[in-house]
Amino acid sequence: MTTAPPATRGDLVELEVAGVLPLDPEAGTLLVLRQKGAETVLPIFIGRNEGAVLDQRLRRGLPRRPGAAELLERTIAALGGRVALVAIEGEQAAVLRARVTLVQGERRFELDARPSDSVTLAVGAGAPIFATRQVLSEAGLTREDMARVHGGRAPAKQGASAGPKLSF
Repeated sequence: MTTAPPATRGDLVELEVAGVLPLDPEAGTLLVLRQKGAETVLPIFIGRNEGAVLDQRLRRGLPRRPGAAELLERTIAALGGRVALVAIEGEQAAVLRARVTLVQGERRFELDARPSDSVTLAVGAGAPIFATRQVLSEAGLTREDMARVHGGRAPAKQGASAGPKLSF
């Protein structure tokens, strides 16, 4: 458990998983979270294995054998708890960190975790995923940011008739 104060609800913005994109084998995977109701995305580099587990969960696939995420979920459930929410709250040394909020009856626990593990738990539990406004302003990418990366051209919206499609 942590001693740092959690972000308040007013500081949090709800996100959804937009995609899990495998990169070169040595580079890992790109987890892309998107702000609900907006076009801001939060890209997070995660490990290759973590990406594969998350992708499988998003596709509602069952692992051939239980892994660490399944063990943790079963442990939480066996102790009468549930994942209430996940919040990506900040960074230390350019590495994002997250907080998982667990509820067990009237008790509430907040645990520090990696964003990849936190999002995997949230997806499995159907729990909401949040990020602080500060994280989104510092690490998020807006449509304008992506336009600058693409030489002044913003990627086309999904369903637009011309140009490349935004894949996440």
